[in-house]
Parts: sequence; structure tokens; C-alpha cells
Amino acid sequence: MIDRIILAIPVPVYPPPTFPPRPRAVKGFAVSLFAGIVTMLAGIAATILGLLFPGDVPGWLAPYIYGGAVMGVILGTLIFLGAFLIWLRYLALGGIIVFLASLANVYLVLVYFFTMPYWPYVIMLMGLIALVMGVIGAILGISGK
Repeated sequence: MIDRIILAIPVPVYPPPTFPPRPRAVKGFAVSLFAGIVTMLAGIAATILGLLFPGDVPGWLAPYIYGGAVMGVILGTLIFLGAFLIWLRYLALGGIIVFLASLANVYLVLVYFFTMPYWPYVIMLMGLIALVMGVIGAILGISGK
């Protein structure tokens, strides 16, 4: 049988300390993604409007008519980059990128103002919506909401 008895005192083993994962800012990601889409659409709409009505484009803006699409796509891509950084839990860096790229939407709002009756206001409204949504998305992303 057993020729000796072993008395062992169990030692409590504590698990290694862990920290809860950083929050995933779903609202900030979604709002920033929406702002990026609207920014791209505003830039493309400004270019299409300038190409459809070339007589209403100011003389100083005529050589740069494709600049609206280029700026819209570049700014929209930067906002997408910031939104995906927010999704990957790099909240501050993603929020700063979204904030700065959204503030650059003022370029689309102010420069691409043509002399026709209603359509430039649609582009301006799209740019302002992208600006406001980008700033809100950046704030939500930085705060982790």
C-alpha cells in the first residue's frame, strides 16, 4: 500500500494580471466612415458639375477642374484611414487624422462655388455635412465611444 503519507499544502496560484481590452469605438468608426464617403462624393460631384457646366466655372478655377475629384478622393481616403485606425483601437491617432482631414473639407466647400443657381449649394452642403460628421466621428473615436 502506501508506505508513507505526504502532507502537502496547496499554494494558491494567482493568474497573471490582465488588463481589459481597450474599447472599440464603433460609433466613431461608423460616423467617420460616413464622413469619408460623403467627402468623396462631394469632390466627385464638384468635378462633374464643373464638367457639365463649363461656362459657369470661374476663370481661375478652370485649369483645376479635376482638383475636386482628386481632393475629394485623397481626403476621403485619409478619413477612411483614420476610421480604420479608430476601429483597430488606435483611438487618438485615428481621431486626429479624421479631424484634420475633415477640416480640410473647407477647401471643397469654399473653392468649388460656381455661379449657377442651386447645384453649388448641394456641394457646399455635402462638404459641410462631411466636415461636421468627421469632427463628431473624431471626437467619438478619441473618447472611445
